[in-house]
Amino acid sequence: MGTLDYSQRIELAGEAANNGLANMVAGLILQNLQEHPKKRDDFARLRASIAIVAEDAGVAMTLEFSGNMLTLRDGIWGVPDVTVRATGDDIVQMSLVPLTRFGALPDPRGSATRELLGRVHVYGALLHVPSVLRLTRLLSVN
Repeated sequence: MGTLDYSQRIELAGEAANNGLANMVAGLILQNLQEHPKKRDDFARLRASIAIVAEDAGVAMTLEFSGNMLTLRDGIWGVPDVTVRATGDDIVQMSLVPLTRFGALPDPRGSATRELLGRVHVYGALLHVPSVLRLTRLLSVN
């Protein structure tokens, strides 16, 4: 997987190119894939539709992961497997969630994790735990 050009595997479809949140998330995921090769397995294995809504900004996007491909769409498309609702600042803060050394799970002892508890609402997480964990690892700069 080390030779894949990830910039060609992340697409901003249609109006998503004008969605600041979609651009930020696409850039963050691309940067993490380039700088942290261990995250590439999560990207390859993730097959889910995930909506992210920045409630305070009135902005939404849908991430469609299909195994080594990601399409970002403006707004909520279809019925997503998982929906994340938070403020724009909290969505940015999600990238700072520390991961545990073993298993790369969100570390509940981290200050960013504690700050986000109760403020970020994730719908569908219990039915799609692997997808939520993979997304968390892809978004985390740690």
